[in-house]
Amino acid sequence: MTREQLPATRRDAVAGAVAWVLIVQFFVLHLLVQAAWRTPYSWARNDISDLGTTVCGQAPGYRTYVCSPWHSAMNASFVVLGACVAAGGVLLGIALSRGTAGRLLPRLAGALLALAGVGTVLVGANPGNLELTAHLVGAAAATLCGNAGLLLLGLALRRNGRAVGTVGVGAALVGFAGVLIALAQQLGLFGGLQGWGGAVERVAIFPMLIAMIVIGVSYLTRRPGMRPTR
Repeated sequence: MTREQLPATRRDAVAGAVAWVLIVQFFVLHLLVQAAWRTPYSWARNDISDLGTTVCGQAPGYRTYVCSPWHSAMNASFVVLGACVAAGGVLLGIALSRGTAGRLLPRLAGALLALAGVGTVLVGANPGNLELTAHLVGAAAATLCGNAGLLLLGLALRRNGRAVGTVGVGAALVGFAGVLIALAQQLGLFGGLQGWGGAVERVAIFPMLIAMIVIGVSYLTRRPGMRPTR
């Protein structure tokens, strides 16, 4: 890494880290919007997207009765979340591509995370009770591309000498485990767990988002003078 590259690398990394730290807004809105429900909201039974449902009732594609009075706030949070995931992934990928991780791995990670961000924006812009197909496509992209991108970014971080990459790799593996369990549920392999769809979805998504916040905090709290080991 040359001296000319270092300032740009630092700027990209800090901007990407700030974007990922801002993901915390999603968790704050999640708690606030669920608190406004007139009917009990369950992390085990209710999907995350139930918080963005625009009508009360048994909407198509939903397993439980949903009623989210603050759905607009939650859908806006999904859109902001998508922008944060995409911006953080792309900028951190660019920054890492100038280090010891090589160019391909971090840039591929950034591309996948950009797709995950676009998918998350689709989720917020298309509530499941209105545009179910677009909503499901967005959710699939957010989950699959997000965990895949985080896995590659975690590996790139480790190659660049940053131990926090292990957090990304571990979270992505947990997320993929959640995806596999969800697929098994859909195939009827876990008949007794059908009422736990919300919990399984959170296993697939929450570790990924928490890892992104942790990686962002790691970059922001790292002293500029520190250099990764090679």
